[in-house]
This record gives sequence, C-alpha cells and structure tokens, in this order.
Amino acid sequence: MHDIFNFLMMLAVILAAAKLFGSLAVRFGQSAIVGELIAGAIIGQSVLGIVRETPALSGIAELGAVILLFEAGVSMDIKEFAKAGGWAAAVAFAGVILPYFLGYHVFMYFGLSGAQAIFAGAVLTATSVGITARVFMDLKRIDTQEAKIVLGAAVIDDVIGLAILAVVLKLVTGGAVTFSTVTQVSATAVLFLALAVGAGLLIAPTVFKYVSKLKQEHAAYIVALVFCLIISSLSSKVGLASIVGAFAAGLVVSATKQKEEIKRDIKPLYAFLVPVFFVLMGTQVDVGTFNPFVAANREILLLTAALFAAAVIGKAAAGFVVFKKGADRLLIGVSMVPRGEVGLIFAGIGLKNGVFGSSQYSALTAVIMLTTFVTPFVLKYMISKKTE
Repeated sequence: MHDIFNFLMMLAVILAAAKLFGSLAVRFGQSAIVGELIAGAIIGQSVLGIVRETPALSGIAELGAVILLFEAGVSMDIKEFAKAGGWAAAVAFAGVILPYFLGYHVFMYFGLSGAQAIFAGAVLTATSVGITARVFMDLKRIDTQEAKIVLGAAVIDDVIGLAILAVVLKLVTGGAVTFSTVTQVSATAVLFLALAVGAGLLIAPTVFKYVSKLKQEHAAYIVALVFCLIISSLSSKVGLASIVGAFAAGLVVSATKQKEEIKRDIKPLYAFLVPVFFVLMGTQVDVGTFNPFVAANREILLLTAALFAAAVIGKAAAGFVVFKKGADRLLIGVSMVPRGEVGLIFAGIGLKNGVFGSSQYSALTAVIMLTTFVTPFVLKYMISKKTE
C-alpha cells in the first residue's frame, strides 16, 4: 500500500508540475517542453527530491515516448517524402553529417569514450521542426520557399535520425564498431522500416474499412493504438528502439481516411503520457553540475558550451548547401537548429543504457533546451528583417 501511495503521489506531482511549468513556458513564448524539463529538474533528486524514477514511472515514460513518435508519424503526410525536393534532401543529409561530426569530436576532445562520442553525435543530429513551423506560421511565412525546404528536410531528417539511433544503440550496447556491424544494423533498420510501412500501407485500408463499419466508439483509434504497440514491440524485438516502430506505425496511419479522427482521439492519451516522459527526463538532470563555483564543474560547463556551439554551427551550416535563387540559406540553416523532443529521446536512451553519466546527460539536455529556447527568438528577428 505504501508503494502504491508513493507511486500515485509522484505521478500526481509530475502531472501538476508539467502543467504549471509548461503553461508558464508557453506564456513566455516558449515550447511547453522547456517548462516540463525545468519542472523535472526542480522536483527531481538534485533540487527538491520529491520525485525519483521507479520501474512503474519509467514504464509510463517509455510509453509516452512511443505515443510521442506515433503521433509525430500520424501528423505527417507520407506523400511529403516523395514531394520533398532535392534541396530539402541536401539540407537533411548535411544537417545530420555536420552536427554528428562536430558532436563526436567535441566529446573526444574532452577525453570521453568512443561510445559516448558516437552517441553524443547522434543526439546532435536530431531536429525538432515543430517550433520552427510555429514561428513561420505565426509570422505568416509558412508558404515561403525557405519554409518548404525546411519542412521537407525535417521529414527526411526524422527518418535518417531514427535509422542512426537504431545503428548507434546497437553499436554502443552490442559490441565492436566495424563496417560489417554498421552495414548490418543499418540494413536491419531500413528493411524493418520499409517492411513495416509497406506491409502496413497494403493492409491498413482493408482493416480500417472494416473498422469504420463497427458501431463502437473510438474503434479506429483503438485499432491504430494496437497497431502502434505491435509494431513498436516488433521493432524492439529485432534490436531497434521501440520509437522506430512507433514512428513507422504513425506513417502508415497517416495514410488512412481515419487519420484526423485518430489524431483527435489520441490527444487525451498524449496529454497524459508525454509530459510524464519529459518531466522524468528533467529529473535526470543534475542541477549541481552547472554550479560554476565548484571547480570540478567547470569542465562540464565548458563541454556544454562546446556542444552548444557544435549544435548551432552544424545545423546552421547545412543551409548553405542550398543554391536555389533567392533562398535565404542562413535562415534555412538556423530553422533546423532546435533539437526539442527528438534529441531528448536520444539522450534519454543513452542514459538508460549506461552510455552517459549524469554529467554528460545534463550537458546534452542543457544544449537541447538552449537550442529549443534560443532559436525562436533568432528566427523571429531574421524573418521580421526579411519582411521589412
């Protein structure tokens, strides 16, 4: 009974803190994610000590990550993969290669292990385009060529990022880094995604056509959720992260006629599970590591600063592969800078698998929060200057 009391009270505190700090972040023009991370850092062990990670809370957070990537897949139009132009693909590939290279070498420069450097590079490859899209929409610039290139690149970036995650996770937990290992894991990731999406697109129309005839409320949503959980579990079974399967399942569902109905019905589950994931990620941040008056912390602060520079430069430079007439290459690059929820998932998986210690994880989380926090201000300034 005591364990149940503690679990329910911690869950209540997590949800209340997520809502409070998330609302404050939105009020100050930031993503709710920033507020939820800050909430986690405050109620976690390094500050107030109210919440600690337990197997039950960890399970809820894991499910939150699955639902997050499933919803991201559902919200995409799978046809955008075909429509994304060559410039979008170029930006996506450059925006993966450059940050990975820089992140890897920053970690190696600070004397960290090869496995940590490999995973750090993977964390910096992620892009969270939701924040960027919101800025373009608010300023009524979503129909510009820069916005179209960025959104197309983000779609491709997501797929490359998930494949990289699958490869890196296998490498840091399963043995030596060899060309054959990389090839095998990459092939597995691509083959699984292709089969999951391909088979799903063939089967889904028939299944959902039958489901639409049922008189049960939320039937399409439940079937979609079952499909998501099955594909996620299969993804885990073949050695990939469960979120890879969740994203693939979401892409399949995005092609169904019930897409909007499913997106509407999943909102309450999303609102419950996803904040738990972000708050619990925030609790893993050791706030004490950023105290500049402690000599031992100064190297972590330097690591954070170096990683932040690598995170910004790597993505901003990717915009300069575009040579389309009239395109603002710096604006395109800066638009790719926010890491947001995808980067946090990568960092969290690294922590969970023992790749990162609390110091390295805290540094990476700080970088992700900074890119999420700073970019909207810079974008608003750059877009406003263009429209003057």
